[in-house]
Amino acid sequence: MNVTKYGIVALAVAIALLYGGCKNTAPSGPIAGLGGATVGKYVSIGNSLTAGYQSNGLFASAQAYSYPNLIAGQLARAGSSVGTFQQPLYSDPGTPDPTTGKASRYELISWVGPVIGPRGLTPGSPINTTLPRPYDNLGIPGAVIFDFLDSTDITVKAGPPRSNPLFLLVMRSQAAFGKTLFQQTFALHPDLVTFWLGNNDVLGFAASGGVSPNAPTPTPIFTALYAQAIGTLRGALPNVKIVVGNIPYVTAIPFFTTLGPKIMSKLPTGLALQYQKHGTTGIADGATNFTESNPPLICLTGAPYAPLLGQPTGKWYTDNGYPALPAGIDTTKPFGLDPRNPWPDALVLDPTEQATATASVQAFNSSIATVAAANHAVVVDINGFLGRVLVSGYETAGISFTSAYVSGGMFSLDGIHPTDQGSGVIANQFILAMNAGYGWSIPLVDIASLPALTVPLSKGSNGYPVIPEGAFGELKMLWGAR
Repeated sequence: MNVTKYGIVALAVAIALLYGGCKNTAPSGPIAGLGGATVGKYVSIGNSLTAGYQSNGLFASAQAYSYPNLIAGQLARAGSSVGTFQQPLYSDPGTPDPTTGKASRYELISWVGPVIGPRGLTPGSPINTTLPRPYDNLGIPGAVIFDFLDSTDITVKAGPPRSNPLFLLVMRSQAAFGKTLFQQTFALHPDLVTFWLGNNDVLGFAASGGVSPNAPTPTPIFTALYAQAIGTLRGALPNVKIVVGNIPYVTAIPFFTTLGPKIMSKLPTGLALQYQKHGTTGIADGATNFTESNPPLICLTGAPYAPLLGQPTGKWYTDNGYPALPAGIDTTKPFGLDPRNPWPDALVLDPTEQATATASVQAFNSSIATVAAANHAVVVDINGFLGRVLVSGYETAGISFTSAYVSGGMFSLDGIHPTDQGSGVIANQFILAMNAGYGWSIPLVDIASLPALTVPLSKGSNGYPVIPEGAFGELKMLWGAR
């Protein structure tokens, strides 16, 4: 295929995603089909977004609506012979919290607040473990780009050492099926691969307030690893269709956009939130009324501490096991309102950290576009789509979505991962890109047919979301935070 033809394909993809970001409509043209192409095996590679992780847990009733599983269903409607899309399922109520041993999944416990968090339920267990081949869904919660060709689950080169039990949930017997994600993908000889890795290479930094890890994956390392990953796929499977998703800005998800406005509304007249900037452990070196052009973002992990604003408390230090208070800290002063008892660095993404995250996303996405073009892969502009949702919302099948926490319908209760319907929206962005890039006519997912959030969640709330301290333990484990 020559360069001119690829330019036409890229333009078609951009146009399809632009209009798909405003309103969802069925693909026009011929009846559902794959234009003569054969898709007998589809494999999806990624992280928690691919796995069907939702509301701080992995559980089968949400995995049923993972975007790859929804894509597989639509491929079948277009005449593909993909058959049952096999996933590493975890029975409800899902995976255990690494600290409590109870199910980590968030639920709406009470609308008064609202109160959101685990219910203290006995966790589920892995199912579908005896499948005598690799899974079709190779999404590993917590995976970074390094993990595609890595044969261990212990060390992530871009961050601190960590152990990820969900690596083995997906990979199982590495000796039998292959030691790496690539090897297990190759063993299935797919005709179509969707590849969405790289989110955690910046999200782990951002969601920890720039503390653990204290920087995103360096761009040269990310670029080299991404090129190696896609190049290895293309070299081993020269005829495979490869569709890659790019990386959203952190400012597009409610994990970072929810608490700041609520704290702003609670600030006493004339006072500012005193906070620690990147790398600070003592007296505040930042202050905000959230009225500047680029205010700090308050991580959702700060929800347990937002109601304590102005109180003489050192609860955050106690909860996080500090043996002694850092130099300069005085917890008899009003929390968050006095520079001697500031809002902690780990709970805030300051403007400098935002700039770091944004620059990394831009550089990663530039690398993704370049590598994709070199390897004849289609790019799904998830970054652009979620940016449009943040600014103007999204409507499909008479359903309106926004990026608002809880009430927006797009994101689940952890503020990061999509709801069932949100996964359908993401699946449709992939389908639109495939239809434009390959001349296919895969029907779009009927979003109205997917489970919606419960009625109370659609009402919105002006109060702080009440999330118990420690409730983000599993996500922190997956990101490598300690």
